[in-house]
Amino acid sequence: MLAPPPLLLPGEQLEHYLALKQAIFADLAPRSAVEWLLAIDVAELSWEIQRYRVLRHKVLETYRQKAIEAALRRIDMIGIAPEFQDEAEYYTLQNALSWRIDTVTATEIDTRLARYGFDQHAINTEVHVQAREIFVLFEGLLNAAQTKRMLLLREFRNQCLAGVPMRQRR
Repeated sequence: MLAPPPLLLPGEQLEHYLALKQAIFADLAPRSAVEWLLAIDVAELSWEIQRYRVLRHKVLETYRQKAIEAALRRIDMIGIAPEFQDEAEYYTLQNALSWRIDTVTATEIDTRLARYGFDQHAINTEVHVQAREIFVLFEGLLNAAQTKRMLLLREFRNQCLAGVPMRQRR
């Protein structure tokens, strides 16, 4: 409606953005130019918040593979002669990649890791330890966007009240 859609990242769909924007416009029902500008900003911030949540989830998936790599290293690299460590590291990385893309291999690796005490809780802990800095970044982005959105919604409400005659505000 008054603003072009934001630049979409690969995997994002214009239809999803437009549906979100339309739902927000329907809910806010802007009437003045200032209300429309605020509503557009609320829609764009809401899209950013959704984007941050999806990206945070993808980061978890990536770090989960890294956590599997780390656990496999602890199991498979013990006692490997120095001249074979590069080759063993290569196979460890390949196994972790296979874990990510092949469910049968993932089940086999999960079972093997569990035998050595690496249950899902241990893997989850490793994921969060490895991803802690990027999680702090995403938490900051989410909090900033949510705070801005709340401020915009408060301003929107104030604009709406300013446009309503005093006798109707009560």
